[in-house]
Amino acid sequence: MSGIVGEYAPLGQTAGPEVMAAMTEAMIHRGPDGHGIWQAADKRCAFGHRRLATIDLSEAARQPMLNDGGDISLIFDGAIYNHAEIRKELESLGVGRWQTDHSDAEALLKSYEQWGMDCVNKFYGMFAFAIYDARNPDTPVLHLARDRVGAKPLYIAKTGQNWIFASEIRSLMRHPDLSPEIDLTALWHYLTFIITPAPLTLFKGVFKLAAGHTITIDHTGRAVNRQYWDCAPRLNDTWKESDLSFDEAVREFTRLMKQSVARCMVSDVPLGVLISGGVDSSLNVALMSEMSDRPVTTFSIGYEGEDDINEFNFASQIAGRYKTKHFTTHISAKDAQDFLPLMVELQDEPIADNVCIPLYFLAKLVKEHGVAVVQLGEGADENFLGYWWCEHYRQKYKNVWRKDTKDTWWRRLLGKTGLPGSLEDVEILARKSANQELFWGGAVCWWNALRLSLTPTPFGNPVECPVEGMLPPSHALSDSSVVVDYYLKPLDRLAEPEVLQKISYMEAKLRLPEHLLMRVDKLTMAHSVEARVPFLDHNLVDFARRLPLSYKLHEGIGKRIVKKAAEPYLPHEIIYRKKQGFGAPVDRWLKDKHFSSRVRGLVKRSRLLNGGLFDSAFFSDMLEKEITRGGGRSFHIWTVLNVLIWYERWIEKNANSF
Repeated sequence: MSGIVGEYAPLGQTAGPEVMAAMTEAMIHRGPDGHGIWQAADKRCAFGHRRLATIDLSEAARQPMLNDGGDISLIFDGAIYNHAEIRKELESLGVGRWQTDHSDAEALLKSYEQWGMDCVNKFYGMFAFAIYDARNPDTPVLHLARDRVGAKPLYIAKTGQNWIFASEIRSLMRHPDLSPEIDLTALWHYLTFIITPAPLTLFKGVFKLAAGHTITIDHTGRAVNRQYWDCAPRLNDTWKESDLSFDEAVREFTRLMKQSVARCMVSDVPLGVLISGGVDSSLNVALMSEMSDRPVTTFSIGYEGEDDINEFNFASQIAGRYKTKHFTTHISAKDAQDFLPLMVELQDEPIADNVCIPLYFLAKLVKEHGVAVVQLGEGADENFLGYWWCEHYRQKYKNVWRKDTKDTWWRRLLGKTGLPGSLEDVEILARKSANQELFWGGAVCWWNALRLSLTPTPFGNPVECPVEGMLPPSHALSDSSVVVDYYLKPLDRLAEPEVLQKISYMEAKLRLPEHLLMRVDKLTMAHSVEARVPFLDHNLVDFARRLPLSYKLHEGIGKRIVKKAAEPYLPHEIIYRKKQGFGAPVDRWLKDKHFSSRVRGLVKRSRLLNGGLFDSAFFSDMLEKEITRGGGRSFHIWTVLNVLIWYERWIEKNANSF
């Protein structure tokens, strides 16, 4: 795991090693174990690297790493779990002269020499990398890549004729030719999805590689984006129950999960598990314990005085069952609230999910106990339909969406304000009549009537991306429904109920890579901790995509196959208890006099809120209702609060105002 930065000047020269050093210094937390700077002899390319050593700790494995001929250079963030198998395959093909004993970076480099950019299809793991290939010195080329599911970030910008890239936007902002400016179109979509959809970021002119994509920049400066992997569902590729029995599917899931956990255990440093006491993280503990010859180290966190949302009892039950070395910590409301400005800075751009707060302090606990690599349960709910709203949307699809809209019965419901479900039905059918998709995402915030009240006039700015094929036309519009359409409309006929297929795919394209995995990456790496996600091994993702829907969601039970597979390992009450989730009690914080005063002050002075983009009177009224009597809008307030703090930090450059 590392932090990478670079500059490519196909028609001139890069800014040089001093700038690379400044850019790498901005993310020393991503790699405290060493650093390296490299510049090509013709000065057309320069790389910087911060190293977090987890596989092959030797000096020979340092980066930037050059091939034997010195004409290919690599920088790499992540971990290639199957590097040993790749090395054996390369050796069988006659590849020799290895510089390291077992470096995954060297396996990546030699894979590129052997197979070119098709090498990405060989890798199990998480990665973002850059390769400068100058074997033909007159026509050098730069390649950038992001892993299949998007566990690792990579950002790119163009300054004049030069290209710069980095693992974090804060590093890009250390380059003398780049300065922060807000992208209003990205802001529009952020308010909808609580993150910006790739390739947009909130920084104008800065773009992020989408999961499963590469970019190639040739010697003329032409940059081309290419997708190399996707998990789109297809009717002719989905198993029927007659093709694979449920028991057979459970056995295959267990085999794949064990294989993935084992891959994620490839490490030369101590490993652990972040455990909530839910089925996903608990299954990680069980399988890791089965494969380990020493006690697994586990970590849990809770809020002081918030016993109703803490899950210590469940986590402790699993820790006791598997005799783990278990560590816990509490965070106070004040510590959490004071962390908000730093949180926004660490995220680069806002991720309006308050789970980021406990995740940061949990990673701090991990680091304090000498553990450098942890496994998490991310991805199980998205791929195996574990969230409560999967069943909710299944019911709405069956009972509302599929109704004949020529009948005006649903329009008459508009006047029946005493029935919340009916009002939701009206909103759903309004989407249908506008030819919009039913499902937009698992964390959609500002939309429909509330959105019209907050932003009565759409806003945005022209968006031009210098990379060919990178920016879909839909993403450049101030209309988030067309972003959803971009992902879902092209899907062919799907197994019924098709909304369940669309849920998993939509989450894989938007919320999982740019929300859940980015919160994991940014908040764990803040403490130089590497987080791995066994449920997102691409073999498991492909398996989940092909399963009959009844094996994932059945009679209201989500993650059916995961839970059945967990029965030999976990107590029934752990497996089948209601999913709790864990975030910050923002609704309670807003009733705290000190915190609400800080929020009011920010809202009152914010140029972003009071500059004409938002209806500030509407938002202020919503805030006051939430503070004084609770209005059920803490999620909406949190989303706006995050971007206000971000704007002051990055655009107004006032880091300590909140």
